[in-house]
Amino acid sequence: MRPKSVILLSVIVTIGGILFFLACKYTYDFKITELKEKARETFVKAVDQELKNRNLKDEISFNLKTDAVRADVSDTVYWEDETGRHYCILDNEKKQMNITNDGNLRALHTFAFSKKPLHPDSLNIIWDGQLNKSDISFKSALCISLMDNDGNVKLQNKSQDEYGNSANVVFTFYIGYVYEIKVIGYLYYSVWSMIYKETLLYLLLYVILGYGFYKSLIILRCKIHLLHTKEIVEIVKEVPVEVVKEVPVEIIKEIPVEKQIIKEVQRVENIPLRSYLLGENIIFYADQNIIEINDVKQKIQAQSSLLLELFIQQKDNGYILEEDFINEKLWPNYSGYGERMHTAIGRLRSVLRKIDPSFSIINKSGTYQLIIPEKLSNLV
Repeated sequence: MRPKSVILLSVIVTIGGILFFLACKYTYDFKITELKEKARETFVKAVDQELKNRNLKDEISFNLKTDAVRADVSDTVYWEDETGRHYCILDNEKKQMNITNDGNLRALHTFAFSKKPLHPDSLNIIWDGQLNKSDISFKSALCISLMDNDGNVKLQNKSQDEYGNSANVVFTFYIGYVYEIKVIGYLYYSVWSMIYKETLLYLLLYVILGYGFYKSLIILRCKIHLLHTKEIVEIVKEVPVEVVKEVPVEIIKEIPVEKQIIKEVQRVENIPLRSYLLGENIIFYADQNIIEINDVKQKIQAQSSLLLELFIQQKDNGYILEEDFINEKLWPNYSGYGERMHTAIGRLRSVLRKIDPSFSIINKSGTYQLIIPEKLSNLV
């Protein structure tokens, strides 16, 4: 994989991972808020049901005293029972956490639950039933504490203590007119149990969208590269072909024999076009793998074209090539000895004989020599 592709993939994975984490966190926070709201609603229903299950026939006397309240005290109340009158200062902070804002109902809670205290196990069973009606299947637990007039815990009971983890608290309620009963509710849940469906969905989207975005960018880069390449090709194509064709053949023919030269015909854009005059009306275009005979072009294999050019370039050496040299040029991994070498030579020999049967290639103890017809030897 190319370094640019690795960097691109790393950036996509990083950004996708951050978005995946934020999506999971937002979903989890939303689910927890919704769960706690439902837990409060179902517990209020459970307390109402517990209250209805009790037969309250006794009368109560409840009075609110405000005229004798000191300046630094918000509210003071008292209640009377067989033991006498009891005064209590109301706490504004606890007031916001009371299970109800109805003063009469709070007084009823005080009377009912002071006579027969709430039992966490039985109340938890009622609450669990309300949770099931709301499609909440988590294990529940309750911790009920009785407070004295000073706000200290004087008695505490728990149900399903193994599920009562402080990390799983879903509500804290006070019950009674003077907030003498404190109830903490727990639901045994985990991050996975809350958002496992959403996590799997987000993970699937993360993989699909991340891969799709990566492939789209790769394709876009390739298209940009192709457009750039096409522009270069179009610039080259704009050069008139006639410029090459207008070069008189006679100029090639007039090259002195002593130089034994291979003329390079230059395009306007300085791209070399290697051409060799093999005989009357026979031109070999090495860069195009074409032999032109009487204005008829014949395509030859790239390997044969390269091998023929190598022979021609060795004119000063009598058109002789060593096997090692051929092997190095045609097969850089030096795998051309033996059958592959004979096949390549034989293929070129067949091409040349179609041009002129006098052409030949002979093998001389580890070397190959191109035999040029005598009538053409002064042209090549």
